[in-house]
Amino acid sequence: MRKTILVIAIWLTASVGYTQSNPFQKKFSIIDRYIDSLMESWNIPGLALGIVYKDQLIYSKGYGYRDIENKLPVESSTIFPIASNTKLFTATAACMLAEEGKINLDKPVRNYLPSLHFSNDELDASVTMRDMLSHRTGLPRYDGIWVASPYTRKEIIDKVAQMKPQMRFREGYIYNNMMFSASGAVMESITGISWEDIIRKKLFQPLGMNASCFTNEEMMQSRNFAYAYFEPDSSRRLQKRTFVSQSTALGPAGTIKSNVEDMSHWIIAQLNRGKYKGQQIIPEAAIRQTLIPNTIADKEAKWNELSNSLYALGRVVQMYKGYKITTHTGSIDGYYSNLTFVPSENIAVYMVHNSIPGGSIRSVMALPVIDRLLNLSLTPWSERYLEEYRKSKMEEKKRKDSISATKVKNTVPSHSLNDYTGKYFNSTYEDVNIESQDGQLWLLFRGQRSLLHHFHYDQFITDEEASGRPDFRINFLTNTKGEIDKVSLQPFGDPTTEFVKTSRK
Repeated sequence: MRKTILVIAIWLTASVGYTQSNPFQKKFSIIDRYIDSLMESWNIPGLALGIVYKDQLIYSKGYGYRDIENKLPVESSTIFPIASNTKLFTATAACMLAEEGKINLDKPVRNYLPSLHFSNDELDASVTMRDMLSHRTGLPRYDGIWVASPYTRKEIIDKVAQMKPQMRFREGYIYNNMMFSASGAVMESITGISWEDIIRKKLFQPLGMNASCFTNEEMMQSRNFAYAYFEPDSSRRLQKRTFVSQSTALGPAGTIKSNVEDMSHWIIAQLNRGKYKGQQIIPEAAIRQTLIPNTIADKEAKWNELSNSLYALGRVVQMYKGYKITTHTGSIDGYYSNLTFVPSENIAVYMVHNSIPGGSIRSVMALPVIDRLLNLSLTPWSERYLEEYRKSKMEEKKRKDSISATKVKNTVPSHSLNDYTGKYFNSTYEDVNIESQDGQLWLLFRGQRSLLHHFHYDQFITDEEASGRPDFRINFLTNTKGEIDKVSLQPFGDPTTEFVKTSRK
């Protein structure tokens, strides 16, 4: 009964906009059915779709809810974070600066930002903007530096020197948000203005992207924005996500928020070699630069329908069923976007939704729309990814069970709880605080306060799966005197790191 009511509600609350004069008019009802099925299969409460053909937004529609609790519908004007689809804005602006002669994408980046240091002399002497914008520096992600961090952009750039390479320089592809943030800092150094102002002046304003913004505060002031949702248990009940990982320091890598209407202006300019409403907003040469492949992002080519993906600048280039496509996804705080272009057909599809379970299909969710628009054979993308999703959930359960199996029973902490409390410092990640309250230890890190459950000996774990917040495993370490003086943990998936005790609570 609940599913039936939800489907009816989604249909009733959808908002539609389209242009009558286009060759795809008869496809839209079929596409609607696909979207309804996608949302039901993946438990997506709200989704927005935009289809651009040549220089027009030919179809825009909001499905479901941006706010379940208040039954507020998604509209084509509803703002969602676009997450890493921000990267093409950053790359395009960088290419515009290159066309203006303000930067050379292939010269060492420290020519333009001398304060940017890497962990070794080779990187210091060689890394270029092209390297940073195509994920080929050899540096691993280190997302724990920016996730929910209080740092300024300058402060996180100062931490690049502490990022140790995982590959040799230009040996391969490692997706790296920090390098896009660093690219924004380079652009700020060149222009003397913030990355946000660069994007506003060069792209948002001339393209009439008046609703687009950069912070959650700006987004929420619009009053027409989507909340994100997750499943706290296996019941498919959805709960609003409250943990916010993004920070303004992330900026150039993923903080733009926009809606279908504004994004259509951006897409039109990209499809039309930089032109929008007859004006050359982006130099054609800058658009071409973003399309040049620089590194192999996917060497295995997982599916027969899709070729190996090549990363250019802020976008992926590959073949799909005989068509060259360019694409990118976005993923942050429970929001997932996909922007896919089919340049030869002058078509682009933009989709964004607000469901963590549905994030697993973000990389291919636009392909069934393209199949229907171009009369291609239908590939069961959703079914394939649902099968993988279920397998991954089973594997995750096995992993947790295997960790639980290592627990040594009937152990107790080696010290009194007060001995564990205090402030622990690491120069890359700053402070972790451990507090004691009512006979229990609490972890305070990046605005998250989590109860620590004793695992065994001096190891403790958090259990935040039902809250949608990150989990941590804390190992307390002692010095030669037997005093608790360090903790080790993985900050948001980064390598295991030690924090040194600097004060006691």
